[in-house]
Amino acid sequence: MFDIYRVPFFLEPDYPDREDFFESNRDRLIRKWGGKREFDAQKQRHRLKERGLEVGINHFNLDRIASNTMASHILVQWIARTYGLTKAEVVYDKLNHLHFVEGRRLNDRAMLIDVAAEAGLDAAAAAAQLDSKENAEEILRTFERVHAAGVTGIPTFVIDGGRFVMSGAAHADELELTLRELEAEVVSGITERAPPLFGPMLSW
Repeated sequence: MFDIYRVPFFLEPDYPDREDFFESNRDRLIRKWGGKREFDAQKQRHRLKERGLEVGINHFNLDRIASNTMASHILVQWIARTYGLTKAEVVYDKLNHLHFVEGRRLNDRAMLIDVAAEAGLDAAAAAAQLDSKENAEEILRTFERVHAAGVTGIPTFVIDGGRFVMSGAAHADELELTLRELEAEVVSGITERAPPLFGPMLSW
């Protein structure tokens, strides 16, 4: 058994934290990589479309709407702390589909509340959490600690308290090999594990 902690990280930390601010993800990436030619080269290098097809993701919406992701982080962290990681993972998966496939923006407050309600949570409680300045401040503190711990991009997989770290879009077989190695250690009686990294950081 193992747990998956979704840790807050901002790809665009300078985006205004306003619901009315957003831009096309295509425009964001062209700006980030310094022009269309450079962006096309990055697409060829990462092969995200092809890798998505390999695992059953038939469509990545390149023109999805990019925005500040503070509200979505608040929602996922609140659900994880209050209702557990399994429930948080259900909501996280739904948000991924809405954003990466349907192109919805992750600072759409009404959408976030609807997703919480669809997961069986109290919509009013979810709305109150999104409005909490204390929650936003905690997310920012966590982001600073994550950055200080050496995580400078996503995805980054930190496994077994930092014994294994994979940066970038790791292939499923790479992750399986690592988890099989850990499994073998447990089966052979090597039970001493590195102390958890993100549980304490997330104040759980």
